[in-house]
Amino acid sequence: MDEKNELIESISGKAVIFDMDGTLVDSTKADFLAWQKLFSYYNKQLTFSDYVPLLGMKSSQVVRDFLPVNTEEEVQFALTKKLAFFHAIISENGIYPVPFADVFLKQIRQYNVPLALATSSRRVKMEMVMEKLNLLIYFDTVVTGGDVKNGKPSPDIFLLAAEKLNVLPQDCIVFEDAANGVKAAKNAGMRCVALSSHQTIESLQEADLVIDTFENLSFPNICFQLERK
Repeated sequence: MDEKNELIESISGKAVIFDMDGTLVDSTKADFLAWQKLFSYYNKQLTFSDYVPLLGMKSSQVVRDFLPVNTEEEVQFALTKKLAFFHAIISENGIYPVPFADVFLKQIRQYNVPLALATSSRRVKMEMVMEKLNLLIYFDTVVTGGDVKNGKPSPDIFLLAAEKLNVLPQDCIVFEDAANGVKAAKNAGMRCVALSSHQTIESLQEADLVIDTFENLSFPNICFQLERK
């Protein structure tokens, strides 16, 4: 089999699952500022170093674990306030795709590979961002934090995405940018490609591959490399 055919063969039967924040959407700074404002509202400080370990966690879990809330009503109030902060920030500063993420999505679509979005964000935030950037058109299914009981690093969100795509976990390739997301993908028995945008390569070492950009990235080559690991 020649190299071209071998590359195409490596795609056969695969499905791809993308995280959203930091992986497809350059929203990390806006999300951090929104959390920082929410923490400040509750008279608590949040530095970026404090924030990084929270990446990939469900928003409701962050609120329950780190803010002085006791009832479900108080949790929902905090989440609504955080979303309002986030909306105000992106309305003022704009929000953009991660560079070349949309180009890479188009490339994957050319191979008729099933695509899922699996984000710990709430559905209302996901729709706000993805519709604004016109990225939802690439995905066959979407799973959000509210669709699963346990957030990342639990594998729940990725396993549900695979189920919705009607594929086996071992046939899925996950693209992530956070350590919690990488752990979740590996806990699900999936291959994982990590984008080293906001975390160190050391914190993403559980990933099967680490990339620093989607620019000029070849999906067949990614599959080929993963097959040989």
